[in-house]
Amino acid sequence: IAYRRRELDDDGAAARSSDLLSILARDATLEDADILYILFDLIIAGSDTTASTIAAALFVLHEPRHAAALDRARAEAATLGDDLALDAVRDELPYHTGVAREVLRLFPPVPFIGRTSVRATDLGGAVPEGATMCWSPWFLGRDPAAWGSDASEFRPARWLDDPVTGGAPTTFSWLPFGAGPRGCLGTRLGLTESIVGTARILRDFDLAFDRAGEELSFKYDLTLNLGASTTCTVSPRG
Repeated sequence: IAYRRRELDDDGAAARSSDLLSILARDATLEDADILYILFDLIIAGSDTTASTIAAALFVLHEPRHAAALDRARAEAATLGDDLALDAVRDELPYHTGVAREVLRLFPPVPFIGRTSVRATDLGGAVPEGATMCWSPWFLGRDPAAWGSDASEFRPARWLDDPVTGGAPTTFSWLPFGAGPRGCLGTRLGLTESIVGTARILRDFDLAFDRAGEELSFKYDLTLNLGASTTCTVSPRG
């Protein structure tokens, strides 16, 4: 960051560059630490989370008990063209939209989210200024009080029956991206990437997991990752 700022000060080619780092470095209101945090968020939140979601979707769909869901997803993926407009993704791929939302409900790539209060308030109890509170999208998405007796089941069709809440009483029961002014800036992009990425893989390839039939396990890091290694054999679809 410091090197790029020096380049900009020298008024060389970097001064006319339109890459993200140059754009941020030209903003005099941003400290180096601010830029570092922004870039870190973009790299981690913009890649690992989508990769985790697509990997979980493919694994879960290939579990034998979800054979009907895989067949339905493949049938829809077969209709996917290469020139799909981003604004049309959810209309053209409603079942894959349900798959992505269901995977994010059960296996959110960020299992815990924290927020710090900017002033003292009361939320069913006193919350002092500067207090940090955490909640878990993982547990919210598995709460039977919100999702019913089948809360732990992978059922993409619940999002076809109710595209807004999936049958939960409120949108705040599904918070893989957070919500409000501090919600994830990449919500729409991340969801779209997961939908289209999964559909294109299912359209173009056959996958065989050597651990198919086993429960999906995870380990906690900055993001939620598959807890055990598995070999996936990928073959082009004819």
